[in-house]
Amino acid sequence: MKPARFLLLVLIVWLAACGATAVPTPIPNAVSPIQITRMNTDTAVGHPRIVFGLFDGPDPVADAQSVSLSVVPAGEESAEPVWQGPAENYSDYEVPYWVAYPHLPTPGFWGITAEVVLADGRTVTSQFAVEAKEEGEAVDVGDLAPLSQNRTLATEPDINRLSSGNDPDPAFYQLTVAEAVANNKPTVVGFITPGLCETRWCAPVLNSVATVRNAVGDAANFIHIEVYEDFQTLTYVPAMAEWGLQTEPYVFVLDEEGRVTASLGGPVSPRELAQALDEVLP
Repeated sequence: MKPARFLLLVLIVWLAACGATAVPTPIPNAVSPIQITRMNTDTAVGHPRIVFGLFDGPDPVADAQSVSLSVVPAGEESAEPVWQGPAENYSDYEVPYWVAYPHLPTPGFWGITAEVVLADGRTVTSQFAVEAKEEGEAVDVGDLAPLSQNRTLATEPDINRLSSGNDPDPAFYQLTVAEAVANNKPTVVGFITPGLCETRWCAPVLNSVATVRNAVGDAANFIHIEVYEDFQTLTYVPAMAEWGLQTEPYVFVLDEEGRVTASLGGPVSPRELAQALDEVLP
């Protein structure tokens, strides 16, 4: 690929968020018929979680056999890769997606080549770019979670003000984050707007949280924080700022001491969340 064309890919960075933000579109790809679409954007140096989908035009590619990634500084496609490794597929979600934790050693733009083995055995390559920042915006793994006094049914009896979803489950609105941390159990905190999400990428996240909650029972706390305090003005709840969030959905897993052990922005399947929670369950 010519350097000028690769630099064009570098400039195509957008918000993969829901609610009031623009709906993302696939990154153009001149190498193969498979397009790569980023599904999260809060990317910092280190080993960030990179979430992406494979698309053939508007249709998700659900049956690819494997994806391997190679990372180089943007515009230096002939350079030695700084990281190479596989991505993991999560097909137990409405839109199948892939996750990798590549090494991005310095801030700036990085070019990523994905080698995709399709269901019929053909191998194709696609390229996309990410920008690594010095620090992420959201509360990070290893941080103590903010002891948010989020609204619950005890402070807001009208459950339809606590969730934009249809038929909200009262079990998600029993505890503040502060109360959950105090009871010495692992905790899952989901910042999600189930009724106002504009894409298939974010709408099912609360369903994933509910599926995992049903599987583990009372071994962990599960809290849904609706991101909007007012559904008319779309004003964010205070906890969004406390957790450093400017987009949604986000799901955090906390250990029994309230320390963040997983920070999952964008789509989250039941299997991926269960894997993260298993790390802190007794």
